[in-house]
Amino acid sequence: MKTPALLTLLLGLATAPAFAFESANLVKNGDFTDPLETGMPADWRNISHPNYLKQTGTTVELIIEDTQSHLRVNKTKSATVGLGEQRVLLDAKVQHVRVALRIRSADFQPGDIDWQVPGLSYSWLLADNKEREIGPGSWLLLVAPSKNWEPLETVLTKPTDAIGIKVSILGIGWTGQAEFDDVTVEPL
Repeated sequence: MKTPALLTLLLGLATAPAFAFESANLVKNGDFTDPLETGMPADWRNISHPNYLKQTGTTVELIIEDTQSHLRVNKTKSATVGLGEQRVLLDAKVQHVRVALRIRSADFQPGDIDWQVPGLSYSWLLADNKEREIGPGSWLLLVAPSKNWEPLETVLTKPTDAIGIKVSILGIGWTGQAEFDDVTVEPL
């Protein structure tokens, strides 16, 4: 008697629609453990050309120590530089995403505008190959120097017309040194 009831239950579970998303980071190499031959982090796009980085007094390097790795950026000039970005496609059923990173900086000087500090910016990707900005008030920013790793995160509501999100390491205005790790985009 128990066997048919168990089979019915298992069959019901197997055919029920799945509405939960597997908790997974969709950012590739968000922990900066995979370097390219050039020394830059794999899967990160739009890091400024080495000649431009040199001209603007910027270095971008992967720091790999034992089992821990992260991205270190040094900026001596406030010039705008590309420090890396990723475009992450999202399932149409996703309604919310968690965006997070760990960041630290023993010393930095902010730019002229309050959001010109080390951090992570993002924008929605739309089907027509355009982007919709998500304002600086929502970005993950290190507002004061910290020698310790600071975990920063937010939950964003995905617009119905968005097909993904672009995350970018901020390289505008600020000077000093900042380190980035565990960049995450996770569907909720």
